[in-house]
Amino acid sequence: MYETLKELGVTDLDQIERYTLRQEGDEDILKIYFKRKKGELFAHSMKFRHGRAKKMVQIDSGTHKYKEVSEISPTMQKLANELDRVVQHEENVADFKKRILNDIEHLEKVIQRKLDQLRADIETLD
Repeated sequence: MYETLKELGVTDLDQIERYTLRQEGDEDILKIYFKRKKGELFAHSMKFRHGRAKKMVQIDSGTHKYKEVSEISPTMQKLANELDRVVQHEENVADFKKRILNDIEHLEKVIQRKLDQLRADIETLD
């Protein structure tokens, strides 16, 4: 299971938090984000680039005109499918709500510390 991820060297599947897949020119760029460990400032991530699959498609049957088009490669498609199964879009509504509440709590603490600092600065002016 998850053979394509393992071939890329991604073995710590339970630490995968999310991923992004985007197209940049003739490449698809897959970025896998791992859960941040305690004490780390930034989460660890891995980035993979893969050329897009090209094929010729007929655009006009009367004149037999063809055009080269690109599409996601089968390898990247397999990776995205495997990552979907790993991530399972875990962040449901309850998780999302919990994350927002944690962010609000953190912001309140930061604001309170700044207000305390400003009040202390005002006191030193007297």
